Amino acid sequence: MPHVARITLRPVRGLDGVAVSAARVLASGALDHDRRWRLVDAEGGCVDGRSAPLGRVRSTFDLAAREVGLTLRPWAGRGPAAASFPLLPGPDGPCPWLSEVLGRQVFLEERPGGGFPDDADAPGPTVAATASLERVAEWFGLDLDDVRRRLMIGLEIEGCDAFWEDSLVAPASALPLPGLAAVAGLAADPWGERPPPVPLAFLVGTARYAAVAVRPLDAEAARDPVSGLEREGFREIFEAWRRRRMRRDVDPAAWDGLFRLGATTVGDGLGGDVAVGDRLSPAAHPV
Repeated sequence: MPHVARITLRPVRGLDGVAVSAARVLASGALDHDRRWRLVDAEGGCVDGRSAPLGRVRSTFDLAAREVGLTLRPWAGRGPAAASFPLLPGPDGPCPWLSEVLGRQVFLEERPGGGFPDDADAPGPTVAATASLERVAEWFGLDLDDVRRRLMIGLEIEGCDAFWEDSLVAPASALPLPGLAAVAGLAADPWGERPPPVPLAFLVGTARYAAVAVRPLDAEAARDPVSGLEREGFREIFEAWRRRRMRRDVDPAAWDGLFRLGATTVGDGLGGDVAVGDRLSPAAHPV
């Protein structure tokens, strides 16, 4: 049966993640401490891996103490010595250290009630089978932790096969397709009236979620999270494999391309708790 195998939080958006054994689910559906903080520049623009060379920085977190440890990766050249800092909003805490590394002043913002999700309409954790990540690792000759850093999955699920999460978002209709004899001579497209797939809802721990979409990937997935180098042809290879491995119980007709992985989610507004080992089971949609 599908169950939670790994929970990964990214306390500061753009920095490394931290695996935890359990997490509180906020009313927004977000996991507590996931992207709770973010870096911004003097104009208030978000500073993350898309806009700054944060791959030079290795980070560790002590969430109980609200501290972050920062060090430069071995290949990153000269810079400030490794140090730990309190996670304080504003220009202090880790910001002077990071400002020196990035060559521009950055500030730390905090939002305790739900953090800074990538998609405000789907602030819950992104869900994917560990088998999906392993399959991507095979396609590109990467190790599993490298794929985790690239794809940033919040809840990894075991007890299911690769790309199981697609079936949460776009389950194929159980309605039979009309045969050729039945549609001969019809002017209208007999498939055109078929309703789009309805995403499924599920319980995990004491929280209830609904799947929203299969998350589109961006250039960060193609970029080595350590060196920052982008792999040529990554998207094309990824889409070709996704097309070959599409599940029969999934209807991807509404997707805009196949450079996607992971089910985005939204909670029911009540929060809860989730832990490694918790099973996923079907549920009524949040209201």
